[in-house]
Amino acid sequence: MRLQLPTDRWILEELQEGRNLGANIAVEVDRHKKTITRRLNQMEEDSLVHSVGNGVYEITPKGVATLRLIDQYERGEEFEKLVEERAELIEVHPPAIVDEGADES
Repeated sequence: MRLQLPTDRWILEELQEGRNLGANIAVEVDRHKKTITRRLNQMEEDSLVHSVGNGVYEITPKGVATLRLIDQYERGEEFEKLVEERAELIEVHPPAIVDEGADES
């Protein structure tokens, strides 16, 4: 996985709030629509987001885990392993996100 920071973080944050159009995300994060479309396509290949059709995307459990661990991105392969482990504990129910492994305190 190759993240493009800070753009990918902003995209994931927007999608954490619920499904959204790529064009709307571009406006919200102040990036060109082509840039967001390119990043969404790459992020879909990496299973961080999922296209539900007509330009609408939603975040995946792996996307949620990536966002929560993104500050550790520089750790390379170890980061991807952490993301995969955490993603197994996360269920995404649009628009709400439930992390079964999260601390309830």
